[in-house]
Amino acid sequence: MRNLKRIFLLIFFVSISLFNMNTFIQADETTPIKILFIGNSSTYYNNMPFMIEGLAKADNINCEIKTITASNYKLSQFATSGNSYNTEIMNTLAMEKWDYVVLQEHREPIMQNIEKTESALTTLKTAIDNSGAKTVLYETQADFMGRDFTINGSSIYFDHNTLQYYMNKNYYYLSGLLDCSLAPAGLYYTRCINTYPEINLYNTDMIHPSLEGSYLAACVLYQTIFNKSAFNNQFLPESDYDSNNLITSLETETAVKLQNIADAALNLTDYSIELKKGESTSINAHLKYNEENPVMNSSTDTITYSSLNDDKVGVNRKTGTITGISTGTSMVMASTDSGLMTLCTVNVIQPSIGFTITEGTLSLHRKDTHTYSMILSPEDTTDKITWTSSMPSIVSVDENGTITAKKVGVATITATTDSGIKLTRSVRVKLVTPTNVKVKKTGGTTKGKKYANIKITWKKNTNAVKYYVYRKMAGKSSYTQIATTTSAKYTDKNKKKGKKYYYKIKSIYSNTKCNSYRSKATKISVK
Repeated sequence: MRNLKRIFLLIFFVSISLFNMNTFIQADETTPIKILFIGNSSTYYNNMPFMIEGLAKADNINCEIKTITASNYKLSQFATSGNSYNTEIMNTLAMEKWDYVVLQEHREPIMQNIEKTESALTTLKTAIDNSGAKTVLYETQADFMGRDFTINGSSIYFDHNTLQYYMNKNYYYLSGLLDCSLAPAGLYYTRCINTYPEINLYNTDMIHPSLEGSYLAACVLYQTIFNKSAFNNQFLPESDYDSNNLITSLETETAVKLQNIADAALNLTDYSIELKKGESTSINAHLKYNEENPVMNSSTDTITYSSLNDDKVGVNRKTGTITGISTGTSMVMASTDSGLMTLCTVNVIQPSIGFTITEGTLSLHRKDTHTYSMILSPEDTTDKITWTSSMPSIVSVDENGTITAKKVGVATITATTDSGIKLTRSVRVKLVTPTNVKVKKTGGTTKGKKYANIKITWKKNTNAVKYYVYRKMAGKSSYTQIATTTSAKYTDKNKKKGKKYYYKIKSIYSNTKCNSYRSKATKISVK
């Protein structure tokens, strides 16, 4: 009976454990993928981010969306500390756990001031990285009729295709530079216009997206975030998945066509490459799409490669083999006849083969500064130099090779080029040369009337452990060390009257390399 009771209790506790385990697994499976959108009207028009929620739901993915958007806003404004939207963004990242943060820039800085966009993205991405989320860049559509931009002080008009090309190029550059994913919705706008000209992707202002345009962007973003095509997705007009009636007025046939356009993706194995001048490597593009896609089945899908700056990077159009021609940054594009394209940023470097520092060992005093003179070869080397000090508390060094003596002692400065050439230089911070040296005839016992005592005093140096006293008589060519003392004074006894004497003082440190120089000569004629 007792054994039966034990068995019953064992079964009971195992059942409870299994129940709790199943409950945990189910809770984990239903944990939503949380996506935060930051952008302007190109994001919030037609509630586009929530269309991604519908696409996910149709694929049995639990997804949760939040938006922080402002009309006409630029990422530099979102990134500015003290801005109310920036405060909201930082609080949202700190207080909630996000999987993805989608950043959308305004067209103007992307075209006119990409450095400003780069700075804002760096600030925002740092906060996003620290929160544990991944950053996704959302490239928007170019204006349908094109647009004027101020480039280098001149107003230049870009038609739709040209504008979209440069937007593609700049967004791919930023995504490679900052190592984040890119959803190139604008690229798919152009493909749709060429493939399905009957579909209107633009609002009446010909700038903002229509419902169709927003649906296309949502499909592109969905594929970028979830690595899952929207092809044959059942988030369609009047479907159970459109519970918020976001796409009720969209025609089902049009939605399917937009899914077809968004289905194909041209991807690269690398989006940012560093290449030595004169060396070659290959970039590999691969095409991904559903075999049943009628848009892709009507094209040959041939991938070709091209360099956007042949002076810096050469490329084989068929194989994708790239060669560094001259130093600097360029981009290589892979494209297909169906209108797909993707770009890789290539940074061509020239390692240094020679490195010289003109100076040898330096002797300084506290608070002295000095900048090393350097020669790097060849002239077009892209190497930078990293500077370090073995004893920063004694001698500090900055990124430009400027050293500052801080206190008495010895330090080794090391300079290392990016390609590994290393040079070292020793720096001695010496004791200050004794000053205020005074001599005078003084009293005291002597060996006769023809003799006198001479007292020498000088300014005390708290870092000195002792002092050397040197003397020479007029007419002599060299000084002789006559005494060692730990105090800042010394009496030289029994000097003949009628003679002229010269004295110098030297401060001594525990490390003899840091001893001071001898002081200036101070003379006295003994009468």
